[in-house]
Amino acid sequence: MNANAILRDLSNRSFPLPKRSWKYYQQWNNTVFLHWIVPAEKIQELLPPGLELDTFEGNAWISLVAFDVNKMRLKYLPPFPFVSNFTEINVRTYVTKDGISGIYLFSIETDKFIEVLLTRSFIGIPYVKSEIKKSNGKLSSANKAHDYYLDLTYQRIGISNAKTELDYWLTERHCLYNYQKERFYRHNIHHKEWNLEEADISVWDINYNFNTISLNINPDKIHYSNKLDVLLWGREIA
Repeated sequence: MNANAILRDLSNRSFPLPKRSWKYYQQWNNTVFLHWIVPAEKIQELLPPGLELDTFEGNAWISLVAFDVNKMRLKYLPPFPFVSNFTEINVRTYVTKDGISGIYLFSIETDKFIEVLLTRSFIGIPYVKSEIKKSNGKLSSANKAHDYYLDLTYQRIGISNAKTELDYWLTERHCLYNYQKERFYRHNIHHKEWNLEEADISVWDINYNFNTISLNINPDKIHYSNKLDVLLWGREIA
């Protein structure tokens, strides 16, 4: 990983890098994106006051993103295998605040309890522990407390796709917003442009409900990416 090379490549960003130095590094592998068009008013009512829903050509979107996190480490420390490698599933929508576009998480899950403790304590992102199994192109997960579950298969084809404007809009997001104790926080990230590839992805079963929004087995759009190096900053008040 060459952090300077990542930081020099800013062509995919819509706003400047933070002035502070990055704090964490992660590698994201085998990333599956599932995207659904959802009525804007149904998403807006789920957002905390102060966040503006972002839409593309009048459509609001909600996405499930599942990936392996590998080699996670602090800037000046090496990765620690048991802590540094885990699987994550998050469900997100697209927002802006003060003119800066980003994402807002409805849920974020991991397969390791230690990640829940670390991310809640040091990064401030509300991970929950779920039973996640991933191998040989199969992914299944379950969280009984929230009644979330997912069962999908994927197969990498390996041919890079020509991107549309919507592809960029859905994937090139460089911060997330978190709302805690009546205060907004921005978590900044940076990476080179996503390399989106063709993949055969089938959703066999899914249950994620957020008030009147329910994800189904037929997403309106899918993406796949094999590998991405990512730099993350500590949270800041937004």
